Amino acid sequence: MCANSLAAGRPPNGRILWGVAGALLLLWGLTGIYTVQQDEQGAILRFGKWVRTAEPGLNYHLPIPIETAIVRNVTSINILTNTNPNSSSEGLSGEGALMLTGDENIADVQFAVNWRIKSLGAFLFNAQSPEATIRAAADSIVRAVIAQTPIARVLSEGRSTINIRLRELLQKLVDEYRLGVEISQVELLKVTPPTSDVNDAYLDVQRAKADMERKRNEAEFYRNSIVPVARGQAKKLVQDAEGYKAEVVADVDGETARFQAVYEQYKTAPEVTKIRLYLDAMKAIYAPASKILMNGDKAQGVLPYMPLPELKRAPEKGEETPS
Repeated sequence: MCANSLAAGRPPNGRILWGVAGALLLLWGLTGIYTVQQDEQGAILRFGKWVRTAEPGLNYHLPIPIETAIVRNVTSINILTNTNPNSSSEGLSGEGALMLTGDENIADVQFAVNWRIKSLGAFLFNAQSPEATIRAAADSIVRAVIAQTPIARVLSEGRSTINIRLRELLQKLVDEYRLGVEISQVELLKVTPPTSDVNDAYLDVQRAKADMERKRNEAEFYRNSIVPVARGQAKKLVQDAEGYKAEVVADVDGETARFQAVYEQYKTAPEVTKIRLYLDAMKAIYAPASKILMNGDKAQGVLPYMPLPELKRAPEKGEETPS
């Protein structure tokens, strides 16, 4: 019928035209249907301007080219480093990796930044090159922190604390730039002195510090082993002195009590007390004597005796045995 109408020079039927137009319109409208996966977000642009962000699921926007959707993964972790991609892992080095430390040393610093997209619209449209901006911000933050930190702390025990501080400062900076990203980690990969001479000197310093720490520990151990012994000996000396003091005081008290008793007896009977004291003194003097001398008539009638105690006494070294 349509062919006959065209052959006859008449326009085609209006219903056919409306059907074709409706089909084309339907197909055009279907261009606005799109799907956002669970780990993705969709940025909706209306004539090139960002108007909203679509969440995961089946979504619809106005047909192309009125609105378009840019769908990106927002859960995967992106890794950014300042190392030269052409260098090996054993010798990571790159332009801009040399940094000044807090004690005016120079260190070759390589770091990595782990980040993900938090707001797709802000990530795409608040900066012309968001990844380059993150790289520049990370380099600025790392240089600022390294410039305030001694090289010994960067190279050894302070690395983990520095990493935490770097992440916090970088997150604050990218939030100020409204980049729409989340910094999950900033890690110092490798920090070394820039030349072999400096590296050797630094290793010598580290060995000297290790020797100093070892000597300090040995001194502490020696002190801990000597001080308790010395304190014990001092306490024993004090206790011995206290015991000797008590013994002397007791002897003095006893002698004083005996003297008082004798004095009381002397006041009662002076002559008798004098004779008894004299006899006690002579007894104490002559008790250990091995010979007795007697004068005059007192020596007559005394029976001589052999010195048996002297004969029984063993001869000392150097003495001759009596024959």
